[in-house]
Formats: sequence, C-alpha cells, structure tokens
Amino acid sequence: MAIAHTIPSSVRSHDGLIILGYIAFAGVLLAAIYFASGGPSFSDADLSVMAMVP
Repeated sequence: MAIAHTIPSSVRSHDGLIILGYIAFAGVLLAAIYFASGGPSFSDADLSVMAMVP
C-alpha cells in the first residue's frame, strides 16, 4: 500500500502569510514599547522589569 506524499493542487500553503503576520505583530508591539518608554515617568528599571516579566 503506497502512501501519497503529494498535496492536492486545490490545497494552498499559507505558512508564509502566517509568519509574515507574526513578524508584523511583533513589529507593532516593539513600536508600542518604544513609544510607551518615552513617557516622563518611565525609567530604565521599569523597562527592564517589563522585558523580563511578561
């Protein structure tokens, strides 16, 4: 009994779009952290705690 290792042509791979979405989401989060860290009451200690404790 042979097992077919091919994907039917009607099934499309969306892996690239999913990875692109994760990269875009990470970029948005990094931009939000950057703009939030510019506030007057935000110290270096706050930034380090935020990076270490999710």
